[in-house]
Amino acid sequence: MNFLGGSIRIGQLFGINLRVHVLFLIWIGYILLTAPAEARLSEGLFWGMLFGIVLLHELGHCFGARMMGGEANDIMMWPLGGLAYAAAPMRPWPQFVTVAAGPAVNVLLCLISGTILATAGGTVEFSINPFSAVRISHLAPVWVEVLAVFYHVNYFLLAFNLLPIYPLDGGQILHSIVWPFVGLQRATIIACYIGLAGAIYLGVRGLQGGGMLLFIAIFGGLTCWQRLRMAQAGMLVEDDRFTVYEPADRPGFFKRLFGRRSGGRRSHSPIEYPEGRPSPNPNPGAWDAKMSEQQRREAEIDRILKKVSEQGVQSLSYVERQALEQATRERQEREREFQRETRL
Repeated sequence: MNFLGGSIRIGQLFGINLRVHVLFLIWIGYILLTAPAEARLSEGLFWGMLFGIVLLHELGHCFGARMMGGEANDIMMWPLGGLAYAAAPMRPWPQFVTVAAGPAVNVLLCLISGTILATAGGTVEFSINPFSAVRISHLAPVWVEVLAVFYHVNYFLLAFNLLPIYPLDGGQILHSIVWPFVGLQRATIIACYIGLAGAIYLGVRGLQGGGMLLFIAIFGGLTCWQRLRMAQAGMLVEDDRFTVYEPADRPGFFKRLFGRRSGGRRSHSPIEYPEGRPSPNPNPGAWDAKMSEQQRREAEIDRILKKVSEQGVQSLSYVERQALEQATRERQEREREFQRETRL
């Protein structure tokens, strides 16, 4: 589902394009126009605060992906929160770090704001309940009230995001934890079934009065269903490539973290290891298995292309469309890699 087509670029930060979806602008405009005149300022401040918190959360995902050697070039804000277009290597640890880096930002913000509130002199009471995370005295200064709202929003978003419901962060963290034990496909199927059950629960709660929960349930349910079909069709492939930057071209840690990747020169030649040191993936049958998987995928693409020529593109199922799009992206990436190597 490509949402970037309906978004507006509002700037760039650390090489990451910041975008706002038109639905978000319509939603904010509706809230401000329907709010009482005396409440519009407070509503604007609240949504501005929420925008900043969600943006920092998504930046955490982007930095996590870059720290693991991945890419993160776009963040889009929309009515259901934020979407970080962060791509980390398809392995359990890089995926775990990328996903966990977002909630880690909320944890840090809670610690900072909570510590300041704790020094407010007995005017603040904390609770583990995310719906009433902090209570303040009526005599508290205005800055304490504002900071309490900031803490409460951070804590609530953290608790909600860590629900083990895919595709929320908690569901993706569960997925990356289960992955090493049962494999990528089965871990995805398990996480998606749990996510579908959670989407049904959130949908029921949404029908009982939480309109936003209903939209989150629909979006989460559709995402889980699509991901589940991809896993069942064997379309998810673990990144088992061992690719390294040449020493002269490897960017520094802070450049990888805060700068857009430029696709530096890579070395695909065999790596020499000191005597007695094992290779990182000593699997003598890996090449044959990889070639067999590649042949299977090529045969599937041939079948899909034949179906398109005979019945038209509208006859393709979602899984077939995704397989065709993935093959197209891989071909484009190989062409770009070839062009970069020929220029060097």
